[in-house]
Amino acid sequence: MSSSQTPATNTLTPDALLSAMDHEVAACSPGQFPQTDKDAKCYWIDNFPIDLDRRFAGVAPPQDVEADIVIIGSGITGAVVAWRLAQQQPDLRVVVLEARGISSGATGRNGGHICRPEVFDYRELAATFGPEDALRIRGLLLKSRDMMLESVAELGAADKVDLRLDGTIVVFENEEERQKFQGDLAAAREQGYKEECYTLTPEETLKKLPIPAEQARFGSSYLEKSGTVYPRKLVSVLFEAALERMPNLTLHPNTPVSQVSQVAAKAGSSSSPTYVVTTDAGHAVKTKTVFHATNGYANYLMPSLRGKKGVVGCLAHMLGVQPPNNNTQKTTVQQQLNHGFGYADFWHWIQQRPKGGPFLYGLATAECMNEYNDCATLPDDHPVRQDMYQFLAKTFCEWFPNGVDVAKHVEYDWTGIQGFTADGASIVGRPNPGSPGEFASVGHNGEGMTRCFACSTVATGMILDYLRGEKEIKAPDWFPRAFFRDEVARPSQ
Repeated sequence: MSSSQTPATNTLTPDALLSAMDHEVAACSPGQFPQTDKDAKCYWIDNFPIDLDRRFAGVAPPQDVEADIVIIGSGITGAVVAWRLAQQQPDLRVVVLEARGISSGATGRNGGHICRPEVFDYRELAATFGPEDALRIRGLLLKSRDMMLESVAELGAADKVDLRLDGTIVVFENEEERQKFQGDLAAAREQGYKEECYTLTPEETLKKLPIPAEQARFGSSYLEKSGTVYPRKLVSVLFEAALERMPNLTLHPNTPVSQVSQVAAKAGSSSSPTYVVTTDAGHAVKTKTVFHATNGYANYLMPSLRGKKGVVGCLAHMLGVQPPNNNTQKTTVQQQLNHGFGYADFWHWIQQRPKGGPFLYGLATAECMNEYNDCATLPDDHPVRQDMYQFLAKTFCEWFPNGVDVAKHVEYDWTGIQGFTADGASIVGRPNPGSPGEFASVGHNGEGMTRCFACSTVATGMILDYLRGEKEIKAPDWFPRAFFRDEVARPSQ
């Protein structure tokens, strides 16, 4: 499958990222805002229609009453905030506005990995943010994972969300990568970090993965309490649970937001400002607070998130490749990749769906900065696709034996928009100067599923504090200082 609107790939580098953020086009225009799929065929979306889309189809947002919170975006971030609000203050009036179907953006298109061996790039983080915050950033991955698993357990939803805790393994491409990981692990330990991950020898790696010895000759890193999940199913479960607990929660799919306006309090009044959220259909929803769960599209509604302090969209590409039935080759039972799998510092990320299902495969060299059209896919003859085919054939030859044309087994082909920041830190808090009731959790730098539960939980606490009359928003001690953003509290420049 290929699209007539083909993105030009641009390897993700710091220079490319800063260059993209420098341009005015880093703000996605209304014409680029979430579109309906044309050529892309996404495994997650095709195989799990969300019933909430049908139930709330055509339901207009309330305009006769003031909401407490309007959540813009219905991916994992918006779903977690709705769930946390339902847990903590279910009497609130909450409105969720989504430009397309529920969880049809980045969450409905990602790799479905829960976490990865967590000390990667620790020394680089320490040089950028200081060792204490580097520890917080890496600890947040496990904190976020545990929050997700606790919620899934509370809801009895492990089977509903296809939770597989078989671990995540990242195979080293070369000796330099192995030494770098071990150096990061040693540096984190020196700062007092108590890691869960560990390294595996080549022999230990081969016991977990039926891959050629040549591909495993440098060993791997491993995180036991990890694996994969079906992201859209998780979002559906969280929204369903929130709806059960929160009578004044409404969802509005296919309701794009065109503008967020602040209505200032009357002169001399001690009351907080209110907001009007306007949709493309002309609905005007009044609300006390607004929460932006729009990630890579955040700069469309928040001009303060354009440029080097903001968020830029990055198109990522994935394939769903169904291995042929090779029972007659070497084994009597079809091989099954049960672990979350990464290679070369997770630039290759792969999982195989259960019961011999397709490999869902993304490769970082396919990423394209400043691109917002997730209807576009790479053509069949694109070099990146060829690299992906060759990697599958070389690494997973038990599934794709000699002579198999991997390209002929592509059943799914799609793209999605990630949100990147200049320094790699998420933006959680109040990023709009002079707008105390406007909150966000965006810019997760390709680590959305590993950051969002924790970031959204912290953002929920900020919103609730604000609604209770607190003028200052705070974050827990464990939360990275680099992620915390409060432009409202900054003195005027």
